[in-house]
Amino acid sequence: MRETYAAGVQEFAAWLSTDDEDGLPMVATLVGAILLARATTGTELSEKIMESTHKALTAPHGA
Repeated sequence: MRETYAAGVQEFAAWLSTDDEDGLPMVATLVGAILLARATTGTELSEKIMESTHKALTAPHGA
């Protein structure tokens, strides 16, 4: 089971990768953001976590 899960994480990271960047940090950021947002559901913090993560991951480099 663990190997299957790890393979799925690696596959998702590869899908998010670009020529310049490994996708693994993005996967970790997305999963962490979702975990934290769900743990704080119903609070302003939940929405702020999702908005700030989206902004951070979609901002141009150097921004």
